[in-house]
Amino acid sequence: MRAKFNCVSNPTSTRTASIVSARSTSGVQLALDTPTVERVGESLSGLPQPFVIHLFGDHIQEMRKISNDIVARLRRVPALTDVFNNDAYPVTELAIEPNPATLAAYGLTPAGLYAQLKPLLAGEIVATVPEGNYPLDLYVRLADAPEKSLAALRLLPIRTKGWTPLGQLATLDLVVTPDQLRHIDGARALDILATPNAAPGSAIAAAQRAIASLKVPAGYRIAFGGLYPQLESAAVRLAIAGIAAIILMAGILALQFDGWLVPGLLLLQVPLAFAGGALALAVSGVGLNAAGLIAFVTLIGLSLRQGIVLLHYARRREAQGMALEAAVREAVHVRFRPILLTTLTAILGMLPTALGWGQGAAPEQGLAIVILGGILWSALLSTNLLPALYLHWRGRQGTTAAGPAPR
Repeated sequence: MRAKFNCVSNPTSTRTASIVSARSTSGVQLALDTPTVERVGESLSGLPQPFVIHLFGDHIQEMRKISNDIVARLRRVPALTDVFNNDAYPVTELAIEPNPATLAAYGLTPAGLYAQLKPLLAGEIVATVPEGNYPLDLYVRLADAPEKSLAALRLLPIRTKGWTPLGQLATLDLVVTPDQLRHIDGARALDILATPNAAPGSAIAAAQRAIASLKVPAGYRIAFGGLYPQLESAAVRLAIAGIAAIILMAGILALQFDGWLVPGLLLLQVPLAFAGGALALAVSGVGLNAAGLIAFVTLIGLSLRQGIVLLHYARRREAQGMALEAAVREAVHVRFRPILLTTLTAILGMLPTALGWGQGAAPEQGLAIVILGGILWSALLSTNLLPALYLHWRGRQGTTAAGPAPR
């Protein structure tokens, strides 16, 4: 048995015992800060830290050594700031290790020794006093217990067959331990926290390169936690949703245009719109986040809108007997204004968020930039590249294969 008591400062008293309020808890550090709007939202929604490294192991001293090495490496990564080792504030504790043989000689057990030490050193609630809406717990403890030296604690009388000094019954020492130890899935863990300056994916990649050469002893491992695993899971789910959306869209377009030529040309706009969104992100310098991934899925539908309007009109004019090239020219001429107006409306609506104007715009900035770049790029392609491709492939099929007018 090894009992530990936190050594903290407390006002001294000349009395042998004192009754103090449980509300004046010793050893508690109070910190006040002003969180940002985004951090308040994360706290209310239960989101984890944006960047966390979990270090798993068995021995505390070895874990502290490895964590300090990790922190030193991460502080050289430009994509991370405020790197914080959660073991950076160790606490000093009083360790009392009883001697079983000596205790047995005095007719005392380790549990009996602990039962006497706990109210003396840590305190014990003895009464509850009503005070307003909240009861006030009162506890008793040695008045100067936190200020007693090891020598004084060794002379503390313990009730045995008579009175025996504590130093004869147990070994007393001061040990330094981490301020907290977490257990994740049953494994002991220390956390290293940081604030990413870039997108979580790029920050994680930079951190992985920084600690790639770190030699971890057997039985210890490093894992990335926080928001990153959730982003990976969200990316997989969004990819599945995107593939399902493309398949569903292809089926609807095939029914609408009675064949696969026009649907194939229209679906070609999807990767081109993705390229426009990625290009906009690269130019802006804003990293990809979860909102940006949602924007890429949104582009699957938005990028097809202008092409559908354009080719639908051209196919209808063909069915009315107009020549292929003339039908395409008229479609571009007639549908250019609606395409331009809808594109400008979407761009102007997304522009303030894409520029980061206003409170709360930062989390959605990636979404606005991706949609803005994808819509603009697909609008340019739908009025230039798409008609040219349609003329080329439709001309190879022959004008007699126009088929019935689209419904």
